[in-house]
Amino acid sequence: MNRYWRGRTKNGKFVSEAHGAQWHEIETDLEALELVTEERVIKLPDAMEYVQAKTASADLGSSDVTIESRYIGFFINNDSKIIVRVDEKTGDVGIEIESTDP
Repeated sequence: MNRYWRGRTKNGKFVSEAHGAQWHEIETDLEALELVTEERVIKLPDAMEYVQAKTASADLGSSDVTIESRYIGFFINNDSKIIVRVDEKTGDVGIEIESTDP
């Protein structure tokens, strides 16, 4: 499976997880973000505050780690965020709205 995030920084540079970009180094400088899967490219609105992450599980008896899902998203109105999540096994795409209020 070849799934990864890619983006464009405010100075026009293209960055990608697939080409070694580190999220913590570029996240505040992004102007655009998308998630690439085998079937599609999921593009978020430009000029947002973005998030990305993966969920994973680990076998405690070994060092095996399995990515279960990956997502990209953006904050809206400082009180919620929109998440686009891809299931690693099925390739299914889901949309989630999460409140960021405590």
